[in-house]
Amino acid sequence: MMAASDTGNGSLAQRATWGAVLTVVSVLGTLALACAMPFAALAVMAAIFLPRREALVLIGINWLANQAVGFGLLHYPLNWSCFAGGIELGIAAMSSVAVASIVYRALQKFGPALAVIGTFAAAYGVYEGICCLGAMDEFSAPIALYILYLNGVVLAGLLAVQALAAAVGLAAPRAQLAASVASTA
Repeated sequence: MMAASDTGNGSLAQRATWGAVLTVVSVLGTLALACAMPFAALAVMAAIFLPRREALVLIGINWLANQAVGFGLLHYPLNWSCFAGGIELGIAAMSSVAVASIVYRALQKFGPALAVIGTFAAAYGVYEGICCLGAMDEFSAPIALYILYLNGVVLAGLLAVQALAAAVGLAAPRAQLAASVASTA
């Protein structure tokens, strides 16, 4: 995580802890789901709770962790198709967090629920759109719906974990984080 001022969006330790939680989710998700990594959900969480630069760094770290687990532990084939797919996932993940950061800030004035839902829709749309461009022959509605469902469940779970962590003091409250994210964008 990038160093930042401790004013406003939680301490550096809280942000680093949150980044570690998301990275653990990424690694566990990769082990459990292989190609169905919930990057759109991670992008939304990063966009909501971190300044844009830190959100991009976090998603980049999560993508690297995903690729390391995939090629190192899950023995993805070492061929151009898999390498290209990994690069495509990285572009999709980084693009989804960039769009999520913009959309979340634009929708905050409509309230937190609409901001999160709209941000999720935008992040998922960008992520799936980019992934589908590179794999049109593998795209199907059931797969896209499964990825949507998976990302939605993970997002809901991560929002619950963040609320619980804030309640026990391990994370800054969402309102405090979101306000400072908007000011540091």
